[in-house]
Amino acid sequence: MPSFNQAAFLPAALSSVFAQRADLDFAVHDGGSTDGSVDILRRAAEDGRAFRWHSGPDHGQADAINSGLSRATGQIHAFLNSDDLYYPEALERVAAHFRTHPECQVVFGNADHLDARGKVIAPYPTEDWSYERLQVVCFLCQPAVFWRREVTERYGLLDATLQYALDYEYWLRLGREIEFVRLPGKPLAGSRLHPAAKTLRARVDVHRESLQVVRRHGGSASAQVKWLRALADAQLEARATLPSYWRWRALLHAAFLLEGAVRYRVRPGPELWRELRRALGGKPRWESFRAGGPRDTSAPDQHLQPHA
Repeated sequence: MPSFNQAAFLPAALSSVFAQRADLDFAVHDGGSTDGSVDILRRAAEDGRAFRWHSGPDHGQADAINSGLSRATGQIHAFLNSDDLYYPEALERVAAHFRTHPECQVVFGNADHLDARGKVIAPYPTEDWSYERLQVVCFLCQPAVFWRREVTERYGLLDATLQYALDYEYWLRLGREIEFVRLPGKPLAGSRLHPAAKTLRARVDVHRESLQVVRRHGGSASAQVKWLRALADAQLEARATLPSYWRWRALLHAAFLLEGAVRYRVRPGPELWRELRRALGGKPRWESFRAGGPRDTSAPDQHLQPHA
């Protein structure tokens, strides 16, 4: 469990792990928190909870996760951010599936989006496995994904140079070689959406990094253009002011698309030209959410899994 200054959520995350009826090798890697997280961890250890913990400077979330995975002794690997939750019996269900399906390498399950208080907002939009679809949208909820130890040994750890798409890159890396298996039934985990979550704070950077990892793993032209479109949308949202006339806003949207295509080497082709015509040819779809209306759910938004 990576954590940094998450004292508001850490007790619930810890409790959700301690409540599991499974044989666990559980470690918390705290990045040197100053908000009382260390006291929470110390009290849990003093109460006799079976886990290891460490607090001190690290090189970010992926570095903390990699430190834990490289020292893990269990046969099933996973990580839970300190603002997320496992649901009761989740790990027992996952272990049972791996035990009865020895050919299975990676399992994922259903999950919920939670608010800051831990109340369910909506089911996470999990989908059946498709690598082609994964290139377009990350339909895997990170705390509901589990894999065998030998997968880590063969494909390595998370890319510690990434700040936002570190889990998405890992799923793309594994998914090129491995068929993920969906565990049906009730949700395994809750992923918390709150203002401090970095994937909500930094939407432009999230989409930039997501586009880069899709390109790295040979994403189709259609997938790259859809992430490019999502990046342009996020750039528009991030602007404090926009031109009042919608055609000027459409030109700005097209400019973001072209700038991103050049910067990230998205190859020109029919998909890109169609997106440019879509941006220029009519009132942009992002007008509705600039006014507080619904977002375009067809755009790859990675469902914005929050990270600690």
